[in-house]
Amino acid sequence: MARVDTAFIQDAHYAWLKRADDTVIPMLPAVAHRVIEVVSDPDVSISTLAGLVSKDQVLASRVLGLSNSAYWAPMHKISSVLEAIVRLGTAAVRNVVVTVSFTSRMHDPKVYGDRGREHADHAIGTAYLARLVAEKVGSDLEEAFLCGLLHDIGKLVILKLAHDYTLKTKEPIPKEEIEAAIIAKHAALGGLTLQRWKLPDSIIEPVNFHHDYTQADSRPRQTAVVYAANLLAHRYGFGCPPNGREFLEDPVAEFLKLDANWLEATDVHAPGLYEVARQILV
Repeated sequence: MARVDTAFIQDAHYAWLKRADDTVIPMLPAVAHRVIEVVSDPDVSISTLAGLVSKDQVLASRVLGLSNSAYWAPMHKISSVLEAIVRLGTAAVRNVVVTVSFTSRMHDPKVYGDRGREHADHAIGTAYLARLVAEKVGSDLEEAFLCGLLHDIGKLVILKLAHDYTLKTKEPIPKEEIEAAIIAKHAALGGLTLQRWKLPDSIIEPVNFHHDYTQADSRPRQTAVVYAANLLAHRYGFGCPPNGREFLEDPVAEFLKLDANWLEATDVHAPGLYEVARQILV
């Protein structure tokens, strides 16, 4: 099992985070859990997955929209979920389902204020950048996408914990304290959340160490893919202000053998891919 630091639950500086060991951690909708289970089973047929997705009109429309998008360069329009799964692949369809389920919960202004959309955009941008990096370095593309999508889920849990604490105690938590908790604790809390979702270690570890891939015990390369994708998302301002940091100066570029030619091509390709993804999935 992936190593996840839960010491933050007992951190006296953030006593309101203690409820992170309670049921406040959000769960994925039942259909998303079922889709993850189905995709993990090599003996389950595509028709079973198509039947699950087809029961939810929103999920079905997103899957069809992605399969017909310019990103996949379709030769003809697809009109059935079964055909869409054949075109996209089961892992990609799983990622669409998790993306829609995940981002749909970010738009409650009472919980996330005006930051929900920013977090959704950053998650989508990082997911697609992780896929591009994984393609370059030979890692699993769809697994990288899922890690990129979920890398900052700990931030959302912290905002939800702060919101619930304020509702219960009528004592608002200072914004600077929430921001400090996000900076210090979101990666570990993200790892804990994914453990409770029963996702595999191959997803948990890159999320848990996405700010320091050198700490990953068994998957430093996969974790570095997510680390690099997050840096690139900040470079382009995907759901956040662009930071102007020179990507190639970070050791991860050499570690993953990402050179200036690749970066130049990504600078051209990534923004358009991001905008298409936002229109279809968020």
